[in-house]
Amino acid sequence: MREMELYKREDGLPAVVQHLLDRSGSSVSVEIHDSEGRHTIAGGKYSLAQHKITLYWDGIQEQCRTLYGSLKPFEQHLAAVFAHELGHAEDRELEELADQLDCTDDPLEKKRIALRIETNAWSYASRLLQEDNSEFLHFLMHMSLEPYHDGAA
Repeated sequence: MREMELYKREDGLPAVVQHLLDRSGSSVSVEIHDSEGRHTIAGGKYSLAQHKITLYWDGIQEQCRTLYGSLKPFEQHLAAVFAHELGHAEDRELEELADQLDCTDDPLEKKRIALRIETNAWSYASRLLQEDNSEFLHFLMHMSLEPYHDGAA
């Protein structure tokens, strides 16, 4: 049995993903699969045009191995990644911020806008997860946002 099968419910979504989707009330569609042969560490992405979240099972596993040295916190990490992607899906500023990002050529401004987009998503995730294991979440947020802070202040 593949590792993904251990977490899936009968309807196809892992219980933690379905729980957060229900808690959020979001109408976003969700797909979960491997990254189809290309090596990635991306855990997921949100498509504004399709209002769809895609989670990459192998990317989330790789993140766990890299950040924690094991797959032990996989379900907790999956919840945080999914909550973050839900944060993008439910961000009322995202479309405007994405337009601003597309319209600027200034690298510093691009970084500032990208930081705002990511910070908005993590703020939503933090509220959605209701500070479940806040130390874990804060560590993950810090690791995720660190590249955006260099030169964006």
